Amino acid sequence: MAATDTTAESTREDTEPIGAINPYTLAELVAGRTIEWSQVPEPRRLLEDLLATPYEELFDPVHSSPLYLGVAVDEKGRLERVRPAVLDVRLPELTNDDERVPFGDPRRLRRIGDLGRYLDTEDVADIEIDSASLTDDGWLRLHVAPTGESRVARLARVLTPRIVASVVPLPSRQPIDDVAFEPPLTYWGDNGSFFLEAAEFSDPIQGNVANCYLIAAMSAVAWAQPDRIRHMTRATGTGQQQFVNKVRLHDATSHAGTDVEITDAIPLKFSNNRPMYARSSEPGETWPSILEKAYAKWESGHTGDTPSIESTAWGSGSRACAELTGLTRWSVDTASTSADDLWSLVRQNSLSGRTFNPMTAGTYGSGESSPDKVVYADANLVASHVYTVLGWDYRNGKKYIVLRNPWGSTEATQGALGGTVSFYDISWWRSIALADPDGVFGLEMSVFKSYFASLGGVR
Repeated sequence: MAATDTTAESTREDTEPIGAINPYTLAELVAGRTIEWSQVPEPRRLLEDLLATPYEELFDPVHSSPLYLGVAVDEKGRLERVRPAVLDVRLPELTNDDERVPFGDPRRLRRIGDLGRYLDTEDVADIEIDSASLTDDGWLRLHVAPTGESRVARLARVLTPRIVASVVPLPSRQPIDDVAFEPPLTYWGDNGSFFLEAAEFSDPIQGNVANCYLIAAMSAVAWAQPDRIRHMTRATGTGQQQFVNKVRLHDATSHAGTDVEITDAIPLKFSNNRPMYARSSEPGETWPSILEKAYAKWESGHTGDTPSIESTAWGSGSRACAELTGLTRWSVDTASTSADDLWSLVRQNSLSGRTFNPMTAGTYGSGESSPDKVVYADANLVASHVYTVLGWDYRNGKKYIVLRNPWGSTEATQGALGGTVSFYDISWWRSIALADPDGVFGLEMSVFKSYFASLGGVR
């Protein structure tokens, strides 16, 4: 099957704001400290506490999840940019936890009407029922969800205006020309070396801005054509600690290249001196942060050395691959393509199981906008999110696509491939253990087709 050239920018990837913030880095921002997630006994519980949202509601914007600040689901199930509602909440002063709305003491509930005050709504009829069941002795048990207003109030207690301004592009925060941009809670500094080893697909980790498309594209290029990262930048200064990086980026339609010059200074958090936004999984390595900064300067037109990283929020994975490489982009909609044809497209861009052309795949804006009305929490997948395509596998008569989450964590559980996959990586066979919590997983193609909206890349 031939892929479709999307340089005309007519696909969903270009018309809908796609992107989700990394929940783990956002939780650390709320906590004001570094969290060693691998050592946390119950990471899901900690995420729920810090982000004031049940884990199963984190990965779809229909639940007003904090991962989708700045976007909302419209009447047609598509995403649109909006002002974050938490910025307009005026929180009452609390005297004690027992009086806290919407989470006061539920033992005071005596009538259905009492739910109105408990969930901070005037219309009890608007209260959503998550599930209903009958007990063995005939009692009706209801699980109810907070209303929209109480959900926003719940989030406003943890997502302060300073945090929101650090992760969402707001008109009042945009830099002008060469005026220094100072994101709240951060300072500009140099905390490492461009390369410690070499560009690896596992290096780029997304941070506190919804630019998963860009981080997934970085990973795709580093995986499929690692030499491009090495040749993408070079020093133009002379001093050992005074050099300036020159990064070449490309128009996705004309392929025209533009050189962007930037220093190694990136936004670092005051709380722990670590990158606020993209970082490398290799501590002390900065190339993902530097490329993200160059992309922000190039895209926003900023002329100084402190562009708004938040301006990179929301975009297209295949487009970012073209902008990073200068190659021609292509994309297909999964709804109009069979699972077998999607698998064939991956194979056409692969050799010995591994993609040699950078590829990404994007999910639907929400489960409601997917043809199968999927629930993303059921598969531990993320709505409005872009993943890197690493390759394919065939196991026990089933076809799989191998993907990487740019968060460096959170792998699919439904239709997932177990064990180990092996790819011929340029000159040697690389084995990847799918059980490792590093964001890499294999997904059965029928499941991929249901949860993912687009598949694309460059060549």
